[in-house]
Amino acid sequence: MNKIKLILLVAIIFISCTNSSEARPERVKEGISYYSEDYISKDDVSDIAEEKNYEEVFKNYEYYEAVYDDKKRIKIFRSYKRGELVSKEEYFYASDGGLTKKEVTDSKNNIKTITFGK
Repeated sequence: MNKIKLILLVAIIFISCTNSSEARPERVKEGISYYSEDYISKDDVSDIAEEKNYEEVFKNYEYYEAVYDDKKRIKIFRSYKRGELVSKEEYFYASDGGLTKKEVTDSKNNIKTITFGK
């Protein structure tokens, strides 16, 4: 197998093994809204999957929005159906950077608080 074919084979394998739908935005700016048509949840923290522009996701039945803080941590996560807010998750962090709590607000403004750590 020549070198070019080997490189192409390795590239194809690499691309097929990486899941681009689980990639948060490459450049994150504090306070800016980022959108996706899918989301991921890990350790009870939600985040958007592959970033899309608002025009692309708004046409979907469901879409998601994320806002990050100055340390590129998720600050606010919102889910929408047909353009209507379904839920909002707001994350709070300690001075050492650890997640302390999450407040989940549903479409009727009911708030549920989840505490992390201690």
